[in-house]
Amino acid sequence: MTWSLRSPVQAGLFIFMSSLLAACPSQTSKVSVKPVIKVNDHQLSARDFSVRLARRLKSLDALSAKDPFTIRNSKEEIAKDFIVQSLIQDWMRAKNITFDDAAVEKEVEKIRAGYPDDLSFRRSLAVENLSFSEWRESLRYNLIERAFFESLRQQIAPPTETELRKYFEEHRAQFRKRERVYLRQIVTDDEAKAELLKTELKKTDFAELAKKYSMAPESANGGLVGWVEKGNVDFFDQVFSQNIGTVSGIVKSPFGYHLIKVEKKLPPSPGSFDEARPEILKTLLAQREQAEFVAWLDGQIRSSRILKDADLIRGIQVETRSDNE
Repeated sequence: MTWSLRSPVQAGLFIFMSSLLAACPSQTSKVSVKPVIKVNDHQLSARDFSVRLARRLKSLDALSAKDPFTIRNSKEEIAKDFIVQSLIQDWMRAKNITFDDAAVEKEVEKIRAGYPDDLSFRRSLAVENLSFSEWRESLRYNLIERAFFESLRQQIAPPTETELRKYFEEHRAQFRKRERVYLRQIVTDDEAKAELLKTELKKTDFAELAKKYSMAPESANGGLVGWVEKGNVDFFDQVFSQNIGTVSGIVKSPFGYHLIKVEKKLPPSPGSFDEARPEILKTLLAQREQAEFVAWLDGQIRSSRILKDADLIRGIQVETRSDNE
């Protein structure tokens, strides 16, 4: 006999996590609670490992979910994530940093506010096969992780001006600018509506109509898209031949029907250090943060007790079955 975890992958398909080590019902229970990974005093049971694997694979089709390479990589990522999470939690305890229920509840309410109602929120948890308590605890860990990385950043010396300029000189090609236009747009879901708005533009300000009628996210800012480089968005490329201040004909795209106004133009340029500086700073800080984290993690792994039951992890298998099986 095998024990299994039933978790939906997609309509009509299910994922089954089976331990080949279980031979009878009593052994099934023992295997399910047996730890597959231990990190100091943290443990991840075979059942919880299987749950995480099911969640990771649930968005894949049946063929991909059963692919040995995908399964192996997913198992490795789950093990790695658990080890890192455990070590960060140990860091929190060593630093005596805590997040009480009030702090977690504040985070819960912040996220809940982004849903139209509680039913929509609960459905989002159901899609992820998460209970409210599990999700709530994941938020507590998010707060811990945020505090950890903030502490890590404080130890990183910012790059000097010399280092920033050196990076710019060594990566000049990366910062070249193609021809650019500064755009506003109105997007509708109906071509006839776009025709009416084009007529209305003869007597009404473009930004005003965008605020009232555009369904694009930037409508609140009068349809302001900002700078767009040639070649970045195919349906914008056709307006590069327009004169400044003119409005395009109706442009159809997968997003709807667009009326596009060109407000500024810039020719190709090699790019300047001042323009590139914020991006370079962000890149170098990210590189230093990654290096600092890797060094910290290596030290923690060396000084911690980490055990993995490779045989049990291999014994957790994946198979897909149709809904009526």
